[in-house]
Amino acid sequence: MGKKYSNRLNTIAGVNRFLQRIIIDLANDEIDESKARALGYLCNIRLVGFEKAELEERLNDLEEKINYSADKLKLVK
Repeated sequence: MGKKYSNRLNTIAGVNRFLQRIIIDLANDEIDESKARALGYLCNIRLVGFEKAELEERLNDLEEKINYSADKLKLVK
């Protein structure tokens, strides 16, 4: 059946721990190279998702600040 992985991939640290296990398992010939490649690729997609989510959050914060400042300026006039 193969090796089971029970890592949580809902944080960057979790993905990094999972990648470390993949690397160690590959080095020890416990998983084949094609599986390691596929898992590494999927982890990369997950990490990019974290990056995009962070950028989206930062953009939303900036938009809120800009809208707040614009509303405040309207009240002053």
